[in-house]
Amino acid sequence: MWPDHGVMTNGEVSGTGRVWEESKHGIRHLRCTVPLMGTDGRHPVWRVGSVLRHILGLSQPERARAWRDGVVEVNGLRVEAQHRHCVPGDVVSVTFPDIVSTVIPEPGLSLEVIYEDAYLLAVAKPAGQLAHPARSEQTGTVANAVAARYRLEGRSLDAVRPIHRIDRDTSGVLLFARDSRTARLLSRHRDRSPLERDYLALATGNVPASGHIAGWMGPVLGHLTRQRMVDEEEVRLAPTHSPTGDPLPKVAGWSETNFRAVARGRSASLVALRPRSGRTHQLRLHLASAGHPIIGDDLYGGTNEYGMERQALHAWRVTFRHPETGVRIELVAPLPSDIRHAVARALGV
Repeated sequence: MWPDHGVMTNGEVSGTGRVWEESKHGIRHLRCTVPLMGTDGRHPVWRVGSVLRHILGLSQPERARAWRDGVVEVNGLRVEAQHRHCVPGDVVSVTFPDIVSTVIPEPGLSLEVIYEDAYLLAVAKPAGQLAHPARSEQTGTVANAVAARYRLEGRSLDAVRPIHRIDRDTSGVLLFARDSRTARLLSRHRDRSPLERDYLALATGNVPASGHIAGWMGPVLGHLTRQRMVDEEEVRLAPTHSPTGDPLPKVAGWSETNFRAVARGRSASLVALRPRSGRTHQLRLHLASAGHPIIGDDLYGGTNEYGMERQALHAWRVTFRHPETGVRIELVAPLPSDIRHAVARALGV
C-alpha cells in the first residue's frame, strides 16, 4: 500500500509506476516500483543503483549520500550494493538526510523578487554580484540574501537550491527551488530540461538574422575561468583514464545555442540567445567564436564601447511549466539601464 501522504509524481522512464516522495524534518523518503521495460518480467534487468538514478531521479551527490548516510531497500530488505539486481514489480525505497544549508544568511542584502510561491523563488540578479558563494567568497551573494529570506520565513533548515547560475557580471532572472523535488524536476538533464532560458546580448558587428552555434567546449589550461572551443579530433583522442587507471575529467562537453538578431547596425547588434546546453561561459564563447564577441566582454575579445563596464549580457526571460501545477510560467527581468543606454548609443533604438 502506498502511504496516503507525500507527493506523487510520474516517473520519467517509459513504463514506470508512480514515484512517491516526501521530505520531512530534514529526511527524504522516496519509493517506486521497478518498471517492466525490455523484459518479460522474469529476468533481472535493473541494478538498484540504476533505479535510484533513472527512476527516482537522484543526482550523483544524492545517490552517494543515500548509500553513505541513508538506507536503500528492495521489498523492505536493506541493500548494501548498487549492483544488486532487481526485477520489474520490485519496490525500491530510499531514505537519506537532505542537505542542510551552509549558506550564511545576510538580512542586510537587497533582493529583488520577481516571483514566489511555496515551491519556487525567482529574483532579478544585478550585475557585479555572485549568484552563489564560491571558495574565496562566502558572503555578499544572491544566495546569502535568499538564505536570509528563508530564515525570516522560519525555513532555516532549507538548502538554497539555484536551478541555474549566471556569471557575476551578467544580470537577469535567477531561479531557486524551495525543495529538493522541485529542484530535481526542473534541473535534471539540463540539456533536455523543460526550462527555457532566453538572454539578450549587445554583440559586436552585424550578426546574421538567425542561426545555430554548436561545438565542443572545454577549459583553457592554466586559466581559472576562460573556456575554449575544442576540436572534435582532440575530444576523440583525449585519454579517459590516467596511467594508474583513475578516471580523468572530460576534455570538453557538447554545447549548442540558438540565436536571433533583434536589431542590427553596422558595428553592433542586439541578439536574443537561447542555450540548448549549460556550459560555463557558453553564450560568451559562442558569440566570440562566431566573430561577434559581446560588447564589454574583455575575456573573449569584446571592446569596451558604448559606456559598458561589463559584458552586455542579460538573462532576460525564464519559461517553464510549474512542476506542481503544470501552469506555464514566464518570468522576465527588464534590461538594466547600462545595457539599455548602450543599445541606444549603438543602434539608436
